[in-house]
Amino acid sequence: MNLPPAGPMVPRAGENGNVIMTDATKAGQGTVAKGLTLIYAQILPVMAIVSLFPAIPKLFAEFGSNPNAGFLIPAIVTAPSLCAALFAPLAGIIADRYGRRRSFIGGMALYVLAGLVPLFVADLGLIIASRAVLGIAEAFAITISSALIGDYFGDQRHRWTAWVGVATSVVGTGLIAAGGALADISWRGPFCIYLAAIPGLIMALLFIDEPRPTASAQGTTRRQLAFPWKEALLIGTVTLISSVLYYVEPLNIARVLDAKGAGSSTEIGLIQAATSLTYIAGAFLYRRLHHWRIGGLLGLAALLIGAGQLVIGLGPTWQIVSMGAAIQQLGGGMVIPALLAWGQAILPLEQRGRGMGIWATAFFSGTFACGAVVALATSLTGGLTPAMTALGVVTLVFALLARLIPAGTRPTRTVNS
Repeated sequence: MNLPPAGPMVPRAGENGNVIMTDATKAGQGTVAKGLTLIYAQILPVMAIVSLFPAIPKLFAEFGSNPNAGFLIPAIVTAPSLCAALFAPLAGIIADRYGRRRSFIGGMALYVLAGLVPLFVADLGLIIASRAVLGIAEAFAITISSALIGDYFGDQRHRWTAWVGVATSVVGTGLIAAGGALADISWRGPFCIYLAAIPGLIMALLFIDEPRPTASAQGTTRRQLAFPWKEALLIGTVTLISSVLYYVEPLNIARVLDAKGAGSSTEIGLIQAATSLTYIAGAFLYRRLHHWRIGGLLGLAALLIGAGQLVIGLGPTWQIVSMGAAIQQLGGGMVIPALLAWGQAILPLEQRGRGMGIWATAFFSGTFACGAVVALATSLTGGLTPAMTALGVVTLVFALLARLIPAGTRPTRTVNS
């Protein structure tokens, strides 16, 4: 596994005269162990969602007598993402104000505890409440790990964000399989997967430390950074749109394949796993092209996503639809690392937590908005496949507009009066 190197190091004098190592981007030392810990944290949202997909029928069998089961049981799956979207900005503010390390470790610990609650309770309300708490923990883990990638690795951040894309794709495929096997044992079975978060917590305790600004930054006692609202809102808006357009395929491809006669649920799952391999290729393509302007990167990614959706919508057979899914996933592998690295590059260390909180809110909100957008498009076009075609056209238009996005600049310091 050819992991990226740590960022370049320069020494500075500590408060007691001892030497502290920081990288050239005014952050703590980036190491492979820290990078792997942060990647571990980034896969937690995948763990929260996809591991439960196979358990949904068992959950309905267990709790279907509840008069509100049709709403409450899906909420077991969706509640974490909703709460992550709502609480990510708060997580960023807390991390910037009280420190990255303890906020991150607190989020990881809460994730482990909340994730395991359904193993010990059988009340649907308590299970949903624990899932909401899991989402709050997820907000801390994702927001702060995203900020720390930028803090630790500086100009090498693009390499680590690419590995995030690879890891989430590979782990997501494995979690679906594991969730299915455990769901065959019991409806509680898939919740055992949250035991896998414990190594991530241990790694955080062992390897994560507080990023430290350079001595020159510490010496500017009367100056502070004005929060870059313009840049943060631009990143958030583009991320929201990109998230909506990307999730059209993952959330709906199984239905299209089923309508085209692709076979059983197992066969459709295998097709999805095969097409998702191009997501990994997209992440590596981003690594090759990371030096492009953000507009060019997002434009190319959206071009691939839109073209793939057009093929899905117009494809006469499941084989052609699968080719479209592979093209779409190639673009998907580029877009998420590009957006993540963009936010890390523009936002300064002192405010990166808040900025990545806005990013996380926009990204998770896209997963919810996507369902409503697809439903509206289906209603207007008369079917799911025409809706996929129409949204493919919308994505191609976005690809053209994305090229107009400015690269962005760092905010300037302001002097207190």
